[in-house]
Amino acid sequence: MPRHSRAAAFAVAALLALGVLSGCGDSEDPEAASSSSSGSSDVVDSTPDAEAVGIDAAFAGVLGTPPTEPTKPPAGAKVWVVSCGEAVPTCATPTAGAVAAAEAAGMEATACDGKLNPQGWAECIRQGISAQVDGIIVIGQDCASIQGALQEAKSADIPTVGDGGNDCDISGGDKLFSAIVQDLPNMTAQQFWERTGALQAAWIIGKTDGKANVLSLKFTDAIWGGWIQDGFEAELATCDGCTVEETLELGNQDVGSGQLPQKVSTALLKYPSANAINVPLDGWFFAGLAQAIQSSGRSDDLNVIGNFGEIGNLDFIRNNGGEDATVGFNADWGGWAGVDTLIRVLNGDEVLPAGIGLQVVDADTNMPAEGQPFAYNPPIDFASAYQQLWNGA
Repeated sequence: MPRHSRAAAFAVAALLALGVLSGCGDSEDPEAASSSSSGSSDVVDSTPDAEAVGIDAAFAGVLGTPPTEPTKPPAGAKVWVVSCGEAVPTCATPTAGAVAAAEAAGMEATACDGKLNPQGWAECIRQGISAQVDGIIVIGQDCASIQGALQEAKSADIPTVGDGGNDCDISGGDKLFSAIVQDLPNMTAQQFWERTGALQAAWIIGKTDGKANVLSLKFTDAIWGGWIQDGFEAELATCDGCTVEETLELGNQDVGSGQLPQKVSTALLKYPSANAINVPLDGWFFAGLAQAIQSSGRSDDLNVIGNFGEIGNLDFIRNNGGEDATVGFNADWGGWAGVDTLIRVLNGDEVLPAGIGLQVVDADTNMPAEGQPFAYNPPIDFASAYQQLWNGA
């Protein structure tokens, strides 16, 4: 079992289900798709569209690189980093990355624990306003649940960066966040999440030799859950020998009530020929899903892939714990990208895509050393790249 306590594990599941992690949201930033310049990151996309792909393409994934256009950090600037909740790694990791990045840039950084609830996130923003900071980075949270606090920061002329969330429109089509971290150039939030689903399908196609019978799990409580499913179904449709036995629509209520594992167990009994499961949220494995898969007696025959790639899930994969693969991306990089975005906002520079990519991990491929977070293959030293940008500006 992963090292997280049971309480923290279920907090992960709840947090994921609420959709407050990287890239989540009910709307996409229309400006994200148009952000590109000579200083933006390069992308290597090894997942072809509209054609059957092999498992090598899933492992290669879609990779980017950090920006190449220098920007100079304002000396001594005070940065406030709002964590969605320090109790869970999916919030704590990018928060720590943002603090480390700000300090490496010669700025003063303070982390505030939002404690996994909207009141906490708003209070952290307001503390930053009271401290008269130069900028606020909000980790893993959409605009919708913190509009009042963001409006107060806007009125106080304090820039805010959404790092792992989307903006919302206010009167006249204006935005509340000063900028949003964009993961990859020329890719909207919708396209990013669709690609995660496509990578899941590519791995399943490869593992089943093009003969997948899928029990498909769809997250219904956030728009990005549908985007993941759309990408998965589109890619699976390129495989003539593959089929979806059933799509289970699951939401927050299923997780909170404990019904999720029972529903999956029932479906596995109903479909004895199922040989694959796609899971939109890695947190669900901590909410009883991993145990349900193992208790079915079919764990060795099922090819199960999740999404997010936290250390605990890597432990599941490494130890044959009910999850066999995940679509990983680097949360620490997300924190550094938030600082780079804020620096560019403070300087009035163009905000550039971070280059944060996606890559499938299983026990045999792309798996980091035990206890280490997911890292890309080939390695990308994003921290050094950012420091060179900032120091050379």
